[in-house]
This record gives sequence, structure tokens and C-alpha cells, in this order.
Amino acid sequence: MKIFLHLFLLLPSCLSGFAQNKYAVIVGINEYYDKPGVKSAKYSLKGCVNDAISMKSLLINRFSFPKENVKTLLNAQATQKTFIDAMENILEKSKPGDVAVFFFCGHGIYTINPGNKLDFVKQGYNQAICMSDLYTPNYECLVRDNTLKLLFNRFVQNKVTLTSILDCCYSENMSMAPPPPVYHNPYRKVDVVTNKTVPVGVIDLRSYKLNQTLTVNDQAVIARPSETRNSRFANLAACSWAQKAVEIWDEGGKPHGAFTKAVINVFEKSNVDLTLAEVIARIKNDIDVVQNLQQRPGFRYDTLSRDKLNFIGLPVQKTIPVLQTRVINARPGKLTVDVGAKDDVMVGNIFTTKNKAIRFTISKVYPDSATGFISPKVKIENGDTLFMSDRYRTSKPIIKIYIPASTLKSAAYMDLFNKQVLPFTKKKTYQDYFNFNDNRAAATFLFNNQKNSGLEISKIVKQNEFFVLMALPSDIANVVKFNLSKEQSIKLVNTPGEADFALYVNYATKSVDNNNPKFVFSFRKPLPADVNVKKNADVIFWADKITFSSLRLSKPQLALLGKSIQQLSYAAIRSRGTQWINTYPKR
Repeated sequence: MKIFLHLFLLLPSCLSGFAQNKYAVIVGINEYYDKPGVKSAKYSLKGCVNDAISMKSLLINRFSFPKENVKTLLNAQATQKTFIDAMENILEKSKPGDVAVFFFCGHGIYTINPGNKLDFVKQGYNQAICMSDLYTPNYECLVRDNTLKLLFNRFVQNKVTLTSILDCCYSENMSMAPPPPVYHNPYRKVDVVTNKTVPVGVIDLRSYKLNQTLTVNDQAVIARPSETRNSRFANLAACSWAQKAVEIWDEGGKPHGAFTKAVINVFEKSNVDLTLAEVIARIKNDIDVVQNLQQRPGFRYDTLSRDKLNFIGLPVQKTIPVLQTRVINARPGKLTVDVGAKDDVMVGNIFTTKNKAIRFTISKVYPDSATGFISPKVKIENGDTLFMSDRYRTSKPIIKIYIPASTLKSAAYMDLFNKQVLPFTKKKTYQDYFNFNDNRAAATFLFNNQKNSGLEISKIVKQNEFFVLMALPSDIANVVKFNLSKEQSIKLVNTPGEADFALYVNYATKSVDNNNPKFVFSFRKPLPADVNVKKNADVIFWADKITFSSLRLSKPQLALLGKSIQQLSYAAIRSRGTQWINTYPKR
């Protein structure tokens, strides 16, 4: 699991009037150690170093942090001592009005604390971030929330704006600012399983002797950073205190924390500065709606003014820096430039010359460089400068979808349906989306545009129970296919045998769970070609659906259908794993 500790200590009212210094401490831990120099094969992570590199790139390239002011602690470098020393170093150098960012990506745990049972927020628990040296005695690898609060409070007292970002499990209550309203996290049918958490019961393998959750009786009451009036403190966390954070694979196949990826994605898709409130809204939408991830980020901050400032706690800027790159190897039609994975560039990113006359598209990314092609193929010299103009990126499809289509448009399709299919839906043995038994032996009929549908259905009705799944009318199928054809994460295929999922329509009659008859669009496993003669088509309906009372759809209804099918397809992608859905449309 990942724990995100996000604390922003924002200045009092004097935010302007002089140039702020900017500092950051970035911690990313993939490799945990059972003994000095001995990596833990079982409890190490994959994407935390990538997250740290991405956050460093964001702060330097987007928010103009000086490189020398960004302290990065990766893997074995990250211990409680090195972390605290780095933070103390900022406290020594900084002055009122400066800004600082603390980013942590790694494991997080919670502990039982009988001493704070009466705390309405903590409720008898504490949280901690876990540094790389699991073998240290006396739990020295754990930086507890009280330690963090003491440290962060000093930034508040010094009027230094601190932003803390925590991508780890159980992270929301780590710093404990008073909570702003939380958003609704709807039901998820499919969970993702790559978590960033250390089961405390395994720490005994690292000299901890913890066969159960660690209990630490600590009655100390440490003021929360935001309890200082006008602290402008903010905490951005990957998930709630009771949740696990997940790792995902980005469009280029690199592992990342889902939360960090969402944060980076917000800024990649915006060419203007944003308030913290806008950033939070976009993160929520990405994780909860678009990516369909089963974790609820937590955002706690000084509600008096903090959400009106930008991500790092400064007034919203009128302009933002543009990422620049220098040509280091120019060949006819092809260039190598000095930006790479360290700068969070991706295949498909586009750079141009200052006058936008020449376009350079990245085709391959290396750690410290990237190659690509220029258009038009004119002469470019080593040392020439190019400017990021488009964060577009390309990626491979994640799932294959089949859309069965009738040759009939909606009006003719409905006429045939009413004559050939509707009478059979009145039989007691008819099963539909809202009213079915989990009987895998129920017969299934695929209604397309067969003129003899009634005769074919009459043959399978002899079974005790039966379903009728339907292909889409041609005009509706064309709308759905057009919308999905723009998705890079989806490949439309021509046969059910090629597909991971198929989209069908089912007519649902009035029943206990369905007040009015309706047509239900939903994904499921593709029906085999000979489904009409099989006794077992394994009909399983998905929870995600879109319904209409008729298939004669108006233009607004067709637009709603297209958008809804896109959301259903994203849910289908999420059911296959933890790959990040590329929402840039095909070009």
C-alpha cells in the first residue's frame, strides 16, 4: 500500500511582497530491507521511485523549484534520520513566506493506541509511514503521526507554507487536519489488488516480534497543524485511514501509485494554474469516476483560505512555465532531446519550435533522453531549443469489445421486436436483468434481425427458463462504435470470439425490482456463435448499466447513451486490472 502524507503549511496573510524560496523533500521507497543490504523480496513495491521522480519533475518544471532545493531520498537512502535531517535543514534555511513540499510514497501502517480512544478522529488508532530499514530496533523505521505533527507544526509556527502529499495506505489521518466535506465513493464491483501496505503481522520477520497489530499506548495530545488559526495548512492523502492505496501501470507501462498518477495527470491536462479546490475536484473525478478505482483520497486543510491558493500554497499564478528541451543529437528527420522519464515525458508528447513551424513528436523515452520525429523534415541543429506544446500520449488497447449490430434501424427493429420477441417476455419462465435465477442451465436466444425469431424462441422456451439478449439496432450501434473508436484503451473487434466483452441489450419486464419495463444496455461475456442451440450460455449480468424505455432514441438520448457506454467500458477495463485508462482520444 501507499501512504500519502500531504501537508501544506501555508503562510499567513503576507504571501506577496517578496520572492519566496521553494524547498522540497521527496521520499520514494520501492526497496525495503530485512537486513542491511538485504532487500525484502516479499514486501517491496514497484512504483514509488517512479512517483518520486514524477513529483520532482512536477515541482521543478511546473512550479519552478530550484533543483538544488529538492532533496530526494530513494530506497535505502530513506530512513527516519535522513528524512528528519532533510526537514530540519529546510527549517534552518527557510524564512517566513517560503514554501516547502513533503512527498512520501511507500508503505504505511496503523497501530492500536488505547490512549486516544476518546479522540473522535483517531478513535483508538495511530498511523505511521514506514521507512526502508525494516530491521531497525525499537520500530525506528516507523515515523509516527505524532512525530509528523510535531515537525509540521514547526513549519506553521515559522510561517513556512508546507505541502505534504502522502501516497500510502491509511494516510488520510496521518497529519489530522479538520476534515472538509468528503465525497461519495460509489459501489465498485471489482477491486484492485496491488496494495501499498505492510501487514504488521509480517514485521516480526524483521526483528519486530509483531504477530498481531502493534499496540502503542500514547496519550500525548499534539496540536494538529490546521488548528493554528490561519495556518493555511493542507493535507492530501491517497486514501482514508482505513483504506489501502493501490499501484497502477501508466500508459507507457510504468508502475505508479494511482493517487500520484492522478495528481500528475491533473497538471498535465491543464495549461493554467489551478486552485487547490480545482486540483482536488479533478483528482476525485479521475480516481472515482474516470479510473473507477476503489480508494477514497482524503483532503484536509485550513478551510478559511487554503483551497483558494494553488497546489503549493501560493496565490494562483497568471502564467505557468513551459517545459523546454534541447536537441542533443540531430539527424535527418529524427532527433534526440535531453528530456526523458525524469521529466515525465511520454510517447506521443509533442514539442515545437518557438514559432511553432516545426513539430517534434516523441516516439521512445529513456531515463534521461527521448527520441522522435520532426515534421516537416527540415534541418535542426544540436543545441536548438524546443517547447512542450501538447501532452498527448499514445498507448496500446487494454480490452477488446464486440458490438453486435442488427441490419435494421431502430424503428424497424422495434416493430420486429414487438411482433417476434415481446410476446415471449410475458411467459413466467422469461428471465431478464432484474428478474432472474442464478441458473446457468437457462437457455439463451440472441435476437438480431431474424424474421423467424418467434419460431426459434418457441423452440428454446421448452426449457424451464430462458433469456433473450439482443444485438443493437444499426443506428444505435453506429453511435456506440463511433464513440468507442476514439478510445485508445479499447479495440473494437468484428467477432465475439476475439472479444473480452460484448455489449448487449436485454428487455426487462415489470417486476419486484423494476417498476417499469425497459431496455437495459450492459456488458458481459460474448455469446458463442451457436448460442441459440446451447442450453447453457452462462448469462451473467453486470451491475453497471444504462436503461431506456424504448429503443427509438432522440438525439439527446443517443448522446447520453454514448457517454454512458464510455463509462461502462471504463468499468470493464478496470475489471481487468490496474492499468491507467488513457483518456486522450485517438488521432
